[in-house]
Amino acid sequence: SHYAPRARVVLVDPEKVIAEAELAQELGHQVGVFLPTPFTDAPVKAHAVVAVPASMAAYARGLYGFLRELDQQGCDLIIASLPEEGGLGLAIANRLRRAAGPRSTA
Repeated sequence: SHYAPRARVVLVDPEKVIAEAELAQELGHQVGVFLPTPFTDAPVKAHAVVAVPASMAAYARGLYGFLRELDQQGCDLIIASLPEEGGLGLAIANRLRRAAGPRSTA
């Protein structure tokens, strides 16, 4: 069951997530951010923030719920990064790519 968020999903490198989110927020977007594991405690100017679980299993289980939550909070843009593409990371990366869909240009 594939969940496509109403918000546009943009995929960027993990170390660029915070900067991209802040830029989009300054441009007037309601930004939702998937903060990757090394940066989960970093301050970020955004409308809503999801700290990505360190456990790939927890991330895989929670992914669609996180997307739904950001939609419900009124985000129109979601900034995320792809996890390492081994094992479950690959499944998560594929789901994020599908959520980003053909409209993703990062």
